[in-house]
Amino acid sequence: MTTRVLTRFAVSRSWRGALAVAASNVLVTVTAVLGYTAAYPDPADRVTLAESIGSNPGLVALFGEPVALETQAGFTEWRVSLVLALVAAVWALFAATRLMRGEEESGRADVVLAGPVTRTSAAAATVRGLALSLALLVVVTVVGFVAGTAADLGAARAAGLGLAVCSLAAVMAGVGALTSQLADTRRRALAIGAAVLGAFYVVRVVADSRPSLNGLRWATPLGWLELSRPLTEPDPWPVLLGYVLAVVLAVVALGLVSRRDVGAGLLVSQDSARARVAVLRGPAGLAVRLARGSALGWALGLGSFGLLIGLVARTAAEAMADAADQDALSGFGITETGTTAYVGVSFVLVTLALAVAAAGQVSAARDEEESGRLDTLLAAPVSRWSWLGGRVVVATGVLAAAAAAAVGGAWLAGRVSDLGVSAVDLATAGVNALPAALFVLGLGMLLLGVVPRLAGPLTYSVVAGSFLLEIVGSAVELPEWLLSLSVLHHVQPAPAVDPDWTAAAVLVGLGVALALAGGAALRVRDLQTG
Repeated sequence: MTTRVLTRFAVSRSWRGALAVAASNVLVTVTAVLGYTAAYPDPADRVTLAESIGSNPGLVALFGEPVALETQAGFTEWRVSLVLALVAAVWALFAATRLMRGEEESGRADVVLAGPVTRTSAAAATVRGLALSLALLVVVTVVGFVAGTAADLGAARAAGLGLAVCSLAAVMAGVGALTSQLADTRRRALAIGAAVLGAFYVVRVVADSRPSLNGLRWATPLGWLELSRPLTEPDPWPVLLGYVLAVVLAVVALGLVSRRDVGAGLLVSQDSARARVAVLRGPAGLAVRLARGSALGWALGLGSFGLLIGLVARTAAEAMADAADQDALSGFGITETGTTAYVGVSFVLVTLALAVAAAGQVSAARDEEESGRLDTLLAAPVSRWSWLGGRVVVATGVLAAAAAAAVGGAWLAGRVSDLGVSAVDLATAGVNALPAALFVLGLGMLLLGVVPRLAGPLTYSVVAGSFLLEIVGSAVELPEWLLSLSVLHHVQPAPAVDPDWTAAAVLVGLGVALALAGGAALRVRDLQTG
């Protein structure tokens, strides 16, 4: 096998995801541009909106410091830059670790390296394929932005926005390539990469928390994105810095390839540690062991987000007490401003995060089958039903723990900042966030039983599609039947609005039914590894 074939293989494994992310970038941005004009035709309303958002520390902490929000360019830049950059970054991290570490973990890299191909040249060919898919992401995003928004934003600035949004994806592709050399499994490589992305975000939040800390923006690629201001005050150097960092990370990763054994990582694993087999009494116990890392990560992440909600809610609520914000909140069915309203809107994001976590649990189940570990497990007196059931129970526990962490973080911060929302209301918001994630989990298990190779990507696509429908629906008036296809559309922003327990019960019931159907399909099909 030649390096050219390896490059083509890498492209074939990643170009569809790149194209899907690029298409969503264009859809969301064009919708935001058109929606701003339709929602705020009066210049006075635009000034009011700019003043309310600019003085809202909660929104600044979440989405960055706005500039020229009274203009179409400023609002579009503030609304889409961070969200689209994060979505593209997550795709890039998954793609890089799949191609760099996943191929070794599956054993396919051993077959490739048995031929006249060195480890470094094979890795370089894979990086080239990933770079080509990244180039596809950049080109389609830039061309789409220019074609769809040049009349409103200007062609040069629209192209600059596309380059800026994709710069974080390039950085995270480099991070994924590097962590694939450090960790001995794809799961660990993803975990390290996710921690790096989380650190980028936290540093950016700190940098935007007060003027004296604004210099910290230079310490994170998300800060570079904010400094570039592609639509309002264009500065190409921070964007260029992101692409340069991506190249540096890729070069470092390639330099580390020859310093480790195939299938091993530079970070020493704890294989010599004392065996801990207390929970390994069946498939559910094994699922607990495998899921503990992701459970801890999601609990820490959402717990930190809950702390942020509780700390800024009162100040943010005070800044939201004007007509423009009341109009914005009415789209969520919220009729009054206040800390309860802010907490309710924030927990919508918790719902989205839990849905992403559910999709991750589906991917983890597929990885267990793809790696061949499930073959070994089923050779023992273990049925497919019990394996899948254990996976579902443990995944539900992971989701519940993450929701509880968000509630606990908000309650703890509220004790310090006088949040004004009771522990019961916060717990209600946490419970209300779970049904959508449980539906996604059940749907993913059905896909695992029917189309196992596509289970992970399709489940993530459902979550991403739901999020995009909500974003687009908030900017333009979409038909109700179309909005109802979004699983997030059926979740009320509790505690600002009473939860719709009927809809929640339907989501949970459908999730259970879909998981059972997935188990039935898994029982009669062949296992598919590799």
